Amino acid sequence: MEKEIGAQLVEFAVETKYEDIPEETLEFTKCLTLKTVAGMLAGSTKPSAQKMAGIIKDKKLPEDCGVIGSDFKTSLWEAAFLNGYFAHASELEDDRYVYGVSWDITVIPLLLPLAEKLGLSGKALLEALVVGLEVHTRTCLFSADHLGLYNVPGAVGPAIGAAKALGLDVKETAAALGLAMSGVPLSIVNLGTDAHFFESSLMVLQGMMAAEMAKVGLSGNPDIATYLTNYLGKERVVPEEMVEDLGKRWVLQEIQIKKYPCCIAMHRQIDLVIELKKEHNLSLEDVEVIEVHSRRKGDARCDRPEPKDANDLQFSFQHTLTAAMLDGDVSLEHFTPEAVVDPRLSEALSKVEFIPSTSSVGLLGDSMSDEPACVVIKTKDGKTFSRERKYAIGSFQEPLSLAQFRELYHKFTRGILSEKDISKTAELILNLERLDNLKEAMDILVLEG
Repeated sequence: MEKEIGAQLVEFAVETKYEDIPEETLEFTKCLTLKTVAGMLAGSTKPSAQKMAGIIKDKKLPEDCGVIGSDFKTSLWEAAFLNGYFAHASELEDDRYVYGVSWDITVIPLLLPLAEKLGLSGKALLEALVVGLEVHTRTCLFSADHLGLYNVPGAVGPAIGAAKALGLDVKETAAALGLAMSGVPLSIVNLGTDAHFFESSLMVLQGMMAAEMAKVGLSGNPDIATYLTNYLGKERVVPEEMVEDLGKRWVLQEIQIKKYPCCIAMHRQIDLVIELKKEHNLSLEDVEVIEVHSRRKGDARCDRPEPKDANDLQFSFQHTLTAAMLDGDVSLEHFTPEAVVDPRLSEALSKVEFIPSTSSVGLLGDSMSDEPACVVIKTKDGKTFSRERKYAIGSFQEPLSLAQFRELYHKFTRGILSEKDISKTAELILNLERLDNLKEAMDILVLEG
């Protein structure tokens, strides 16, 4: 049975057509693409992303594809890589706590420049997006916490999406899967550093390379069940789960959409602070202390009472909850070099108290969503307000509406695109199935000129 898993995934990828995909899955994928494009545009403004873009721009490579949020074109591989880097640099990647990260920030950044170069229709792009995201979700189902890693094997989904876009046959797609299987995972020690973005963008690049290698006849072994069992341990892998209800249950939809550009482990607590602030008309001045009662061992990675740089801010309960109480939202302006030294924020960090968990649950453990987040706000006049939240707003248990996706797109692209271009690109992405190609959208999103 184990040796058949890769073959089943390949068959699914090759044979799935636009007409086979449920309408709700197509609609979700368009919304996810809209959100990820917003993340790429936002990420392109980050100092880290601009430095990486400068390295590639200086190479003066062939101008095959546009880099979203930049002012230039470059070769396909580098465009895919940079798009992936931008998408993660914004910390707006959407996630799935119970593994199977449906990673929009690897599959979507690869397929947009590839579709541009190939002149694919919107329907063909949607086919590739859905197939790549679904295979990614299913092949990353199993925990690598014991290794200090996650998102293993991260390049398979991008490779399958690229293979679909390139029209590879069964033999070629199987080779692409094998070529993409062994690669860079995400290392937990790199959270809050530029290496975190680099790791995921390497998955994008490997996926693109694997598909093109397979296209010219290079080989790889698609036995992903044996690979994962050997890598993670037999007791941690149930290969049959990767193909359970394949083509019937679309696991890519079972993720949490990030509304804030920071670590997803803090989103429930941010929701709670904003809810309590609005409900009780609280201001930061009113607050004596905001207690974060951790229920997970991994939450401690976001206990950063003295954040040193913009990356650090994105993994700090103290910073994000201060921002939420101060401004009633958490957005891009809260994670800039200027925000590190903003006295409005930095002088109030001590008001957030992190109370550690006694749990042994890891950063991305299966039980993460089983334990509700708890926030207690105590005011200077002696009042106490507390609330728990099991799921963040934007999780598949509390999904966002189309209007909310549109709001997020506007939130993260204003100041980068004009109001006219925000509206225009949103309409193009949300109506992908009507497009003959991506030229009009990419001409706006690349920001050339």
